[in-house]
Parts: sequence; structure tokens; C-alpha cells
Amino acid sequence: MIPETIRLARYVGNGRVEIVEEPAPSLPAGGLLVKTEACGLCSGELMAWYMDRKLPHVLGHEVSGTVVASEDNRFPTGSKVFVHHHAPCGKCEMCRLGRPVHCPVWKRTKLKPGGMGDLFAVDSENLEDTLRTDDLRPMDAALIEPVACVEKALRIAGSDLDQPNAVIGLGFMGLVHSLLLPNAVGFEVNPSRIAYAQSLGIRAESAGGDLDSFKDSFESVFVCPGSQKGFDLALSLVRPGGTIVMFAPLAPAEDLRVPQAAYFKDVRLLQSYSCGPEDTRRALQRFKIGQLRAEQLVDRFASLEELPELYVKMRDGEILKPMILF
Repeated sequence: MIPETIRLARYVGNGRVEIVEEPAPSLPAGGLLVKTEACGLCSGELMAWYMDRKLPHVLGHEVSGTVVASEDNRFPTGSKVFVHHHAPCGKCEMCRLGRPVHCPVWKRTKLKPGGMGDLFAVDSENLEDTLRTDDLRPMDAALIEPVACVEKALRIAGSDLDQPNAVIGLGFMGLVHSLLLPNAVGFEVNPSRIAYAQSLGIRAESAGGDLDSFKDSFESVFVCPGSQKGFDLALSLVRPGGTIVMFAPLAPAEDLRVPQAAYFKDVRLLQSYSCGPEDTRRALQRFKIGQLRAEQLVDRFASLEELPELYVKMRDGEILKPMILF
């Protein structure tokens, strides 16, 4: 039975989240209604400059759940699903060029009202990047989207990933990079994050120490925090002819400064924004074969009512990542 009202987490500005009750969404033509089972908090949802321009905004796009109403035979009632909040058309020029995140359909699609609530609606267009996850735990399926973003970064780097590679920043996304790269060194300033990464078997070093021994050592360097300092460190670590991948944006008032050293080192500089269907399928397989588990990457499993407090704790670096279980 579909409820008349649902609870959801709404970002209200100035770094604050409130749990509110609103009317439940209706079943879209050709789409789905999904009962949420697990939803992660994305680090991108912590950036005030990004979130404040979206007001009012319901949190949640790292999500999985159970279909409770369906107008698509591929996803019958009772099936478990991962739903990407954006999905491309697969037909336009950008899609044909393998650039789905620049597809006009991808840009306009979204979950309604959002994944961080009891129930959400999925338009038919979103089903182009919706996957059945009947054989996965909800907490693992909910992480397909962020892991897929890392899959894209690794894919576009295009280098031999068995070569020495570096990851700057060992928050959630940095941990995923480091766990998927077979020969990586992670660099981090937070001692507790260094210790946590090491507990997962990751080689983790202090980014504030003497790094002369690592100079010009890595084929690819993945920069997870959006910062000039992160890029500057990457430029010192990357080999001549190597690749730097910027995984996150700088704040709007900041422009990335690329010094002449990048030219003389023949460095290839790439940006990696979000992910598409090819990447979500790869991420799904990582969880299916047991290469990744939610417990490696999430340090707080909690209820929706706890989210406002956990939002602040994640923003302030007190916890790694919370996931809400419904």
C-alpha cells in the first residue's frame, strides 16, 4: 500500500538539514515508485556553495530500494533496484560520442522528490540507467553511483593501472580509488583517515610530511579534493608524461592555476565529472564479486532522524560517511 505522506531530508540552506513530512509522490507514466532501503550522504551534498543554489532541495542520490509500483516489465513490483538520479537518452550526439553526462536528457532527469526519504518516483527516462540488484544487499547497491564515478575516473585515465598510481585525499572517494587501484599510494593530511585507510590494507602516507622520495613517481594521480593545493601536490608526484585526474571541482570563486611545470613535464590533465551507464554496470560488478563492501566505506549506519546531526559531523570531518537505512 502506497502511503499518503512520507518523511524526507530537505536541505534548507546555511549547512542545515531538516526532516519533514510531505505528500508521497505518484507513479509516473512508464516509471516506478521505489520504497527506499538505503541511501548514502554524498560529499557533494556538503558543499554550501553548490547546495545553496539548489534550494529547496531534497537530499539523496546514492540510493537503492524495492519497487512498490511499476509500469515497466523490466522492474516488476517487489524487485530490488539501483536507480541513477541522472540517465542519458543513448541516442543524441553526446551519447554517441560516449559523453552521456553531457546529454540533455541526463541533465534534466532526477529522482522525485529525492532519494533521502521513505519513497521516491522514477520517471521512465531514468530507467535507462536503472539496474536490478536482487542479489545485492541494499547497503551495497546504494553505493553503485559513487563507485561508478570512480570507475569513470579510472577509465578515462586510460593508463596502465598496474603502474604506480597516487590518490590525493582519503575520504570516501579516495578510499574507493585506492581500493580499486592495484598499486596505489594514498596521501592525506588527517591522521585518523590515514589510520583508517591503512586498516583496509591501503598504503597511506601523510601529505604533510617529506614527500621528496615520491617526486615524479606515479603514472596517474587522482585528486579527490577540489583544491589548488591538491593539484600542486599531484604535479609534484606525477611522472613526466603522466596523467592528473581532477575528481572534484574547485569552488566558484577559484580558478585552477596550471603552472608551466605541467607543460615541461608533458602532463595530461583530465577532469572526471559524474558517471554514465557503462560506469554503473562496472560498479555493480565490483559489489557482485565482493571486491567492495559497504562496511569498508561507511562508518555510520543510522536512521533518517539522525541525519541532521550526521550531516554536520561529515561536513566537519568527524565521520567518514553516513548511510541511512530505512
